[in-house]
Amino acid sequence: MKGVTYKPMSSTQLLRRNLFLYGLGGVLVPFVGIKLIDLAVHLWI
Repeated sequence: MKGVTYKPMSSTQLLRRNLFLYGLGGVLVPFVGIKLIDLAVHLWI
């Protein structure tokens, strides 16, 4: 079978990895995107 490769790891490591990836992406990235849009609008006007 082909697909996503399985990486055995403990539940603590998996939780830490998921919180870093999805927590960072879900909280910080929208703020950065909004700031970039804001800067673009100010340059346009």
